[in-house]
Amino acid sequence: MIQKWTRTLATSLLLSFSVSCAEKKEDNNTLLAGLLLFAANQIKVNTASDLVNESADDYNQNNWGLITPQTLARFQSNWQANKPSHITGNLIILQTDAADRVAGGAASPYVAENPSQGVYVYLLDDYKPVDLPSGGFRFNQTRDTGLFSSSVRYQANGAFVDDWLKTFGINLSKDLVVFAVGTGNGITAGAYPAKAVGAGAVQDVTRGVYWLRYWGADIKNLAILNGNLNKKATGAGIALSTSRSGINLERNAGFSVKQLRVDNTVLTLGLEDVYEIAKTGGAATIAGLTSKQQIIDARPAAQYDGTAQGLNVARNALVVNPASAAYITTSYQSSGAPSATAGNQTFVPFEGSIKSSKTFPWADLLRDNADGYEFLDKAAIKTLFDTTRAVYTPGTTIVSQCRTNFEAQVNGFASLNILGYPTVYYDGSLVEWTALVAGHGTGAVNQVPADFKWRTDTSSISNFLWYNEPTHVVRPTVNLTATTTKKFIQEDKAYKF
Repeated sequence: MIQKWTRTLATSLLLSFSVSCAEKKEDNNTLLAGLLLFAANQIKVNTASDLVNESADDYNQNNWGLITPQTLARFQSNWQANKPSHITGNLIILQTDAADRVAGGAASPYVAENPSQGVYVYLLDDYKPVDLPSGGFRFNQTRDTGLFSSSVRYQANGAFVDDWLKTFGINLSKDLVVFAVGTGNGITAGAYPAKAVGAGAVQDVTRGVYWLRYWGADIKNLAILNGNLNKKATGAGIALSTSRSGINLERNAGFSVKQLRVDNTVLTLGLEDVYEIAKTGGAATIAGLTSKQQIIDARPAAQYDGTAQGLNVARNALVVNPASAAYITTSYQSSGAPSATAGNQTFVPFEGSIKSSKTFPWADLLRDNADGYEFLDKAAIKTLFDTTRAVYTPGTTIVSQCRTNFEAQVNGFASLNILGYPTVYYDGSLVEWTALVAGHGTGAVNQVPADFKWRTDTSSISNFLWYNEPTHVVRPTVNLTATTTKKFIQEDKAYKF
């Protein structure tokens, strides 16, 4: 729509200029100036293929995307001499958490700042919006899709991104932003937890890259550190400190993502797009995507195929399953891994996966050893995508999804920014997808009529497993008169005009 509109307006302006040349030569300069101003404000609408970035085989050679602790140490030690040639601004390091939460690792909590060199260091939780006064913002926000509103979280809007950039003093046109895991999620008194918990912070940093790229950032201005600072900093020569940078709301001089004259919203699909992909078996016609698509499900395999907790539940039965142990997909109101015994958790109306999707557990992409959690070598990741999971062949666009689009970030980052495969995300993921039910045995759970255009509890577009018993089921409210599922994306496009 934007491309068509801008082409039409440009044609009109050119025609007006041509007429003026013949009829009102004195106005030529004014019209030409207006035309040049219009051209200068054009937004390039990128496709999924336009946004690919392939890593070097040796991650030590990367200056953006996925970088090693050794590269970060080189940047930190003398930023002005060692910064990449295309970067003219500062180095901004954003940690998920402190680096010294486990004994035997990093001695101090933060990478050392060096303002005189242009090196600044913060915790992500230093950003404290009004509704999260203690921090905790992870780049998402409840949005209105047209179909759902004020329930499911999607990537945060333009006001949030500009306020966030102002808080950390970031100018995405000239700075390099490096996201780093400090110690990791779920850390207790002295030992790392299992990979599925401890490596969870990798989901946060990869989502940060996704969010900023969606808003127009070039991947060359973004990076994540491969591995935990707790395990990697000292050995790599990264200087640590007991203090971090102070907030300076003036440093980015009013930079806004509106100044990034590109539209990368192709990275996010609405439910209607995924519906077409499921219905066509990955052969949908969607603007900005290749003609072939492959959905990958980043949840653990047991959640994907319904074998969680050793269940023996009848498959494809349109009946209410009475066993509470059958819960495997938590809802948007829950946190943590699905648990049948967690009294504060709620669950989606039905279990299953999206038709034509393939299972690809996110944790398979990470190494779990004495050095902490880090991405596998590029060759091993390529084998996973091309052969082991067999989700990619040339000409395919990867569509990454999970429960809430956090696990999916790990898969999507690897696909898009390590292998260089066209990749997009279904931000609503399964907490959105599984809400559109009409066949649940408890009528109050159903929110759509049987013939609703985006009903999902059917075998034509879902690999249906079972309905969850209704006691703890929760789902977002559906607008049955919706004409789009991408209202928030259109709002984000309009933010730059």
